[in-house]
Amino acid sequence: MSTFVHFESSDRTKLGVDYMQFGNTGIEGATRLSTLEQAPDLQLFLGSSIMQTVQVEYSGQIQVNTGKNPRELYAHQNEAIKALDQKNKLPFEGLLVLPTGGGKTLTAVHWLLRNFIDKRKKVLWIAHRHELLNQALETLKFSAYPSLLSDIETFRYRVISGHPKHDRPINIKPTDDIIIASKDSLNGGLDYLINNWVKYSDTILLVVDEAHHATAKTYRKLIDSIKQNFKDRGRTDGFRMLGLTATPFRTDKGEQGLLKKVFPNDIIFSEHLRTLITRGILAEPIFENLETELDFYRELTNKDIKAIENFDKLPTKVAERIAMSSIRNKRIVDCYIENREKYKPLLVFAVDVQHAIELNGLFKKRGITSDFVAAKITDVNTGSTISVKENLEKIERFRAGKLEVLINVEMLIEGIDLPNVQTVFLTRPTTSTILMTQMIGRGLRGQTAGGTEKAYVVSFIDNWEDKINWVNPEKLIDIEGVEFVDRDIETMKRIARLISIEKIEEFAIIMDDSIDTTALEKLDFLKRVPVGIYRFSILEPSESDEPVSRNYDVLLYSDTEEAYDSFVNDLEAVFKGIDIENREILTEEELKYLLELTKELYFPDYPFLLGYRDADVENILRFYAQKQMEPEFIAFSERRKCDVSIVARHIYENDLTLKQVTEYLTSLWNDSKSFWQVLFGYNYLYFKKQVDIEINKLIGAYPDLIVTPPIVIPDTVPLESLSLIEIREKDPAEYRDIKDAVFAKHIDAKGFITCAISGFKSQMRRDFQVDHIIPMSKGGLTTLENLQVLSRKAHAEKTRLENLKR
Repeated sequence: MSTFVHFESSDRTKLGVDYMQFGNTGIEGATRLSTLEQAPDLQLFLGSSIMQTVQVEYSGQIQVNTGKNPRELYAHQNEAIKALDQKNKLPFEGLLVLPTGGGKTLTAVHWLLRNFIDKRKKVLWIAHRHELLNQALETLKFSAYPSLLSDIETFRYRVISGHPKHDRPINIKPTDDIIIASKDSLNGGLDYLINNWVKYSDTILLVVDEAHHATAKTYRKLIDSIKQNFKDRGRTDGFRMLGLTATPFRTDKGEQGLLKKVFPNDIIFSEHLRTLITRGILAEPIFENLETELDFYRELTNKDIKAIENFDKLPTKVAERIAMSSIRNKRIVDCYIENREKYKPLLVFAVDVQHAIELNGLFKKRGITSDFVAAKITDVNTGSTISVKENLEKIERFRAGKLEVLINVEMLIEGIDLPNVQTVFLTRPTTSTILMTQMIGRGLRGQTAGGTEKAYVVSFIDNWEDKINWVNPEKLIDIEGVEFVDRDIETMKRIARLISIEKIEEFAIIMDDSIDTTALEKLDFLKRVPVGIYRFSILEPSESDEPVSRNYDVLLYSDTEEAYDSFVNDLEAVFKGIDIENREILTEEELKYLLELTKELYFPDYPFLLGYRDADVENILRFYAQKQMEPEFIAFSERRKCDVSIVARHIYENDLTLKQVTEYLTSLWNDSKSFWQVLFGYNYLYFKKQVDIEINKLIGAYPDLIVTPPIVIPDTVPLESLSLIEIREKDPAEYRDIKDAVFAKHIDAKGFITCAISGFKSQMRRDFQVDHIIPMSKGGLTTLENLQVLSRKAHAEKTRLENLKR
């Protein structure tokens, strides 16, 4: 079998090839010869059996690092690991639920390293996007320390996906300890996964990232195939499955209950977003919207709309209009200038490269230190691209505070740590909830994690509503409904339970209708505590046809108290337009009408109000329709006693010793008249951690974390096992040699290139494409014998037919 070798000129001379006759481009000059028969020396060169090998990043072995792991887990992550340890005593299929930014990947990696990799048990980590695969691999590398891996010195990994920088299923080997792969690639090479790996494994942990997608048939096919293999071998006790998600309840109505079928052991451990914000692990998100009042949608055709909804991609003409809109761009920059001290440092997500360039110019013109990065920028004149190094240098300048604003296109969504980000500007519309979550997530690192206390997310909204249902920030996180205790023990204790950090999922983002306020820029801990609640019950239909009473509680914050008070007092007037004299139940149309009227009259700024929910207003309207009376309001008169910043200030200003601090906090915690235990879910560590956060705010001490680079030994593979794209990235000269040789094989005496399938002839290379005869996914190699030239039309048809066979 022949392979391609890149020789120095002296090597080529030894083979009898007059290298210099072809000029400095080496073999490229050989294409001037009509056929290989006219170049026997060249044929000798191409047929050489000398083997060249290269290093790849997608597979290899990770060497266990020395010393102490610098990445310590937070309390909630350690609690999750304890829960997983307990569940792992028997086979399980369950979920780990942590909010975005809560460290799902790190938690899972720590646990699987100690419990599986260190015990020489296999792990398969699957996801639906290659970015998630890269993130998992990086976390794996930087977690390989003796504290987790005490019985081994190295372990093998392999990353598989359709991305050019990842491997293929055909190369899976029984010796692979962990496979990190896209579910689509594994489904396409399922036989290789089963026959080359699964059937040799006594125990496998299957980790499903973004597990709320696992109800899709492609996931189920993969999961069922692995489980069936274990069943066929009588080893059902060897299969475990862990799903990772922040949103376990985001499923279509037709899919309700399917996630429980995929993960029958349900949620093994979950943590509330509110808890992580309160502990300072995540920043307090403050959402602000700026209406641009520009109608870019008017040029959209039905085809454009469908493309946007399916692929989240703006038509070029619309993207250009947005990018070049001087009015819109000025409003974006003005918004920052007017709030500069509050917003900086700023990370901007732009529509495209042109948009980034325009915004960058405007920021600089206003005296702001700004720059931009992009996944790929090509100079139209030279054809050169901005290097990864240049992008990283700009990112480092931003991280170091030398840039006030960093604008980016298709970068900084995942995997790059920017703890100093104070504000995120969303200047590109998106229909992707995941993309929106990732963009916002760049600014949500909390103070405990080296970030900020609050993070501003400013969305620039155009008038798309009549055409496209774009994702808005307040709809990012789906959270399970909260069920509260039904009866009082003590009125104040009940309210404390309702606002308990363990019970309230989110203050700033409640349910799907998450809503925030611009007033949150001065938010302290006490602002997160409601001033009181409305309590009431509504009779609702049941399966027995006997109405049942259901209790409701509406939390009021300082931002909404006045508006709610006016609304509740005006309920009679609000209902004047509705005739419900002989009815107690509002129709859907009536409820919708009253809701919109209420929002217009009493909550015009509802997107910015802390704790506002449409559902709360609807429930009060439904209550009034039944009872014709105002709901009872209970003020939280003990609210001031819930301010941990006062506790922290007492410790700081009195310079208490460690022993004195312990005694002081213990006395507060055990005070039967206090609310601390109820508020912090009877977990002293949560209380202590929040006090520490408040003390650190006063001290201003957040030391940087120094991480030792991981020791990774990449695999060495034959050049012929790489795709042409991979070869081009690693050795452009070798790539050109290969391509030239393939074209030379298909050129006749008159210089015409012939398509290997259709027979189409042309003298122009642009009409053709180099293609593998046997696809690499089927074991084909990048050798002269397995490469051919196809017309672009023939190549497209061949690709289509291959996809149909999968």
